[in-house]
Amino acid sequence: MLPSNSRLLMGVCVAAFAVLAARIPARGQARTPDGQPDIHGMYSRNGVVGLEANPPENPIDPSERNPLSVSARADGLGPYPKIFQQGGSLIRDKGGRAQRRTGIVDPADRNLPWRPDEDVKRRDFLLHMNPPVDLQHVELNARCALPGLFQGEDGNNPYQFLQRSGEVVILYDYNHTSRVIHLDRRPHLGKNIRLFMGDSIGHWEGNTLVVDTTNFNDRTAYSREIPYLSDALHTVEHFTIADPNTIDYEVTIDDPTLFTRPWKVAGYFARSPANTESIEFACAEGSQTLVNIFGRPPEH
Repeated sequence: MLPSNSRLLMGVCVAAFAVLAARIPARGQARTPDGQPDIHGMYSRNGVVGLEANPPENPIDPSERNPLSVSARADGLGPYPKIFQQGGSLIRDKGGRAQRRTGIVDPADRNLPWRPDEDVKRRDFLLHMNPPVDLQHVELNARCALPGLFQGEDGNNPYQFLQRSGEVVILYDYNHTSRVIHLDRRPHLGKNIRLFMGDSIGHWEGNTLVVDTTNFNDRTAYSREIPYLSDALHTVEHFTIADPNTIDYEVTIDDPTLFTRPWKVAGYFARSPANTESIEFACAEGSQTLVNIFGRPPEH
């Protein structure tokens, strides 16, 4: 057996090699005309929205729930205990190979570093969401809001990566959303400009696209149990080309208004079959969501 200091040195070397390997483009890897590693194509996203260790429970008795609420279920079960089983689940690819990192990965125990008073506010906010007491408490996706970085669908709706000179563009099937990542090292927008998708500035480190995003508004959410994030949100994402069909993904979420320190989520993008295409997504057209919740307005 190696001495303990030798084992430690070997572990450090292995870890350093793994980091360097992630940043070195694979031999023969395709590149775009402006030199970017080529990641264009259609992908599905997996595992990005993870379940925290102590999510809020649904306190509403089924008998008191609005039967027309968009969140009400035909079987009478409350939505939160079931919905909160998403994200961070055991995900394996079709070949049954080892699981990729998914869901909340830092803190390792998934106990998010909430500021205590903000966690109380968040849990109280959720008490008024099912049924929603007013428009503010209707889930953002039911209001056809842009999804921010997290609320596009995992596992089903495709994401299309496009590359043009100096930019990477991500098109969401969800709600006609497009996201432009600028690669020219421009400064972020002025602090008075706030956006659902934020302002994204990126650069390549080998085969990893690193994206710094600021200028969020306070109308984006991480998940149903974290229904809003503040306008202090700052994210750093790493899109790493793992192989021709997989992009590993990690995002650091830094929101000092709500949390005492940053936390991290991991997932991956899996290339979709060649014939996959995005379809029209009309969130508002014909939607009866608000009518179902609040009823029809009185006629004058």
